[in-house]
Amino acid sequence: MNRQLLILALGAWALLAPSNARAESQGSEYKGITDPFGDPANYEFAEDEKEDKEFFHLGRYLMLGVDVGIGIYTGGLGKTVAPGPYFGARLQYFFDKSICLEASGHYAQQEDILTVSATQQLTIATDLLPITLGFRYYFDTKNAPKAIAIANPYLAFGGGAYLRQQTVTGATGGLSATVGDSNTSNFGGYAGGGVEFSIYRRHIYLGADFRYHLIFFVDESDNLGIQGADRSGDYFTGVLSITYNF
Repeated sequence: MNRQLLILALGAWALLAPSNARAESQGSEYKGITDPFGDPANYEFAEDEKEDKEFFHLGRYLMLGVDVGIGIYTGGLGKTVAPGPYFGARLQYFFDKSICLEASGHYAQQEDILTVSATQQLTIATDLLPITLGFRYYFDTKNAPKAIAIANPYLAFGGGAYLRQQTVTGATGGLSATVGDSNTSNFGGYAGGGVEFSIYRRHIYLGADFRYHLIFFVDESDNLGIQGADRSGDYFTGVLSITYNF
């Protein structure tokens, strides 16, 4: 009887022991690099690639923004045209973490009051429609102080068409009510920069943007028949923006 019990015990141990050994081996299996002779540079490249994938996974691949701010003429126009509202929309397409393409359209309506004499004055409604294409360059803030890193600073540059319509809305002192009416298509370029703060899970950004627009107005030499009138100038914009991250 004792011999039979011993045989049964040995048989049970023989069946259970290999199973336990396999379970322990599988549970402690090494999950790391399997090729000890691999080139370390490959792993560095993989880390950079991982950062790019994470960047685009968070959505900064295609962004749509809305801008609201102020537009200010400079030069001679800056003396007669009052600052006015400037607003529009833009689409951004990222090539990588640093460079993105920006297409935008904006609109501004301002009043140009040209004083000829104490009794003669022209009031001209001035509509400006910039349609531009350009680029943004975002700085690498990986090693920057936290205050700079969360601001996502960038530079912006580009150019396009600046469509301007001017219509006389008031004339005093015997001035012609049609003087100054014009529609012009003008070429120009811009340069500037701004910041963007993530305000909701990296999907919504609040930004501030400032740009100087160098515009070649085709009629800037036309003084409207008014001696001493300076109709040259460029344009400056400052806007707050809300951008949605797809």
